[in-house]
Amino acid sequence: MYTLITGASSGIGKALALECASRGMHLLLVALPGNELSGLEKEITGKYRVNCHSFPIDLSQRCASSQVHDWVKANDYKVNVLINNVGVGSKGPFEKISKEFYYTQINLNITAMCIMTRLFSCELKANAPSHILNVGSLGGFFVLPEKTVYTATKAFVYSFSQSLRSELKPQGINVSVVCPGGVDSNANTIASNKDLKGIAKASILTAEELAKQTISNMLKGKSVIIPGYVNKFNYGLSRIVPRFIQHIFICRAFKNVKKHSYS
Repeated sequence: MYTLITGASSGIGKALALECASRGMHLLLVALPGNELSGLEKEITGKYRVNCHSFPIDLSQRCASSQVHDWVKANDYKVNVLINNVGVGSKGPFEKISKEFYYTQINLNITAMCIMTRLFSCELKANAPSHILNVGSLGGFFVLPEKTVYTATKAFVYSFSQSLRSELKPQGINVSVVCPGGVDSNANTIASNKDLKGIAKASILTAEELAKQTISNMLKGKSVIIPGYVNKFNYGLSRIVPRFIQHIFICRAFKNVKKHSYS
């Protein structure tokens, strides 16, 4: 049986892949073409006693998910874990970010996740007990300035996952959604996270810490995974603190965050 991970070549996806490999899980890695993907495949097969295969593709393109599914079927790989990790963030005024970027962001954060899940649902049912893990964000529960589209896509991920969990649980498919706070996952997020203040800064996790907690809770069948004690506290507050008070604290936390460019 294989675990299929999208957006697997770097950041959170890479950390999830390495964590799964360390647990003896065979892997199918899907990500953009490049040395990062092929290098990770070699690293995993050289370090762990697992099978690992990669498929380079841009999942923001129409029919890309179908090509992944065709590749899996052609090679008769049996998938019992699907991790929908692929996605892209953003930070900046809504009107300053290009419409082309928004097309890509919505396609990756929402469409690719939905279509991959739809395509592999029959295989996951046949290989039950199985798991679907969708990567959301703690931001999906909050109103975040200058992250308008990103947080909206992550709110969708949360809602989609919760509804799908109820629908697929009787078929032996567990659906989990992980909602991390800030993660030092790449150069851009590390630069942005350095500017955070107070509780927002205290909530930052490394990608490796996130991956370890996430996979453990996924395998336990947990519905909503909030990695990190500070993030759990923030999530709890969001359920009881009025929205206007949340907004005051969020604006203060993000006040000094530098703008990072998105095309």
